[in-house]
Amino acid sequence: MLELLTLPFPHVVGVRVSGKINHTDIEIILTELERKLIDEDNLNIFIELDHFDGFTMRAWLKEMQFLAKYINRFTRTAILGEARWFTRGSRLIKRIFPNIEVEHFIPLQKDEALIWVSERDVATFG
Repeated sequence: MLELLTLPFPHVVGVRVSGKINHTDIEIILTELERKLIDEDNLNIFIELDHFDGFTMRAWLKEMQFLAKYINRFTRTAILGEARWFTRGSRLIKRIFPNIEVEHFIPLQKDEALIWVSERDVATFG
């Protein structure tokens, strides 16, 4: 399941992820990302993992299609949750999309994660 989080930063999309993500779930975040990309040149993503069980193949394919289209418009992703998901996910993200900064934070570092993800990358202003 995906739940959009209300964050006070116009260039950040926040999402809480739990269980297994299917194609209907992924549409929630993709719709929000497209909506924000109308007004923002670049976006950062805050992901809060809570008992995440992965993606269905259909959801993963939808996400990859979306990222292929908009990949140059994402600069940072903060992942809050268990280290095992960060290790797997960040390796894949960094291999496929090397221009995205990815940082992992444990639940006690939520405030730090939000500060980090809210910062605009200096390279996006050049």
